[in-house]
Amino acid sequence: MADTNTPSTDDGLEVVARQLREAREHYVKRLAAYKLAGYDRPAAVRFVVDQAEGLSGPILDVGSGQGMLAMEFARRGLEVVSVDVNPNEQMTAILNAQLEALPGRITFMATDARRVPFQDCAFGAAAAMDALHHLAEGEPVFAEMVRVVRPSGKILLAEFDRHGLEIVARVHRSEGRDHPVGPVTFASAVDWFVARGLRLDVRRKGHLHSVAVFSKP
Repeated sequence: MADTNTPSTDDGLEVVARQLREAREHYVKRLAAYKLAGYDRPAAVRFVVDQAEGLSGPILDVGSGQGMLAMEFARRGLEVVSVDVNPNEQMTAILNAQLEALPGRITFMATDARRVPFQDCAFGAAAAMDALHHLAEGEPVFAEMVRVVRPSGKILLAEFDRHGLEIVARVHRSEGRDHPVGPVTFASAVDWFVARGLRLDVRRKGHLHSVAVFSKP
């Protein structure tokens, strides 16, 4: 006799499908909440990528969350590897890319950005948007970004400004959540890369973000 207490494969697939639907619904609702609060997230992503002219792939997208930056690179014809330590965020990113018919240009990996499994100089560029304030320490992640980018390649950093962080915190509070901010700042990150000999090509503000673009010697 079959064990009626054992969940079937179909039941497991339905649970996963429901979780993905819920994650996508939350993603869409949060985009709308941000826009109502004064933060147009897709426009901010486009602004950030516009600051880094002449990028060549593949691009390593560090701490990519739900994949908005990776998808913008892919829309512009670039190959992207998206890494994030949170597998749930990566699953949402995969679903978002599938809905926009972009997954063929993006490789998604749930992995720690402090130790990425790639050879030296494997990428034309590395990027991190809205990831800095999530880091407990920046140096291991920054060192990996420099290591995997080839000479003359680019490193793109973008982080919320003070007003942007306030909006994000307010939206999270409306959902009954906290939005913790760690010790790594945009200014400290810029100082780190400059101190290691990278050339600061662009430093700009807009769309509630500070943006920097570096060239690796």
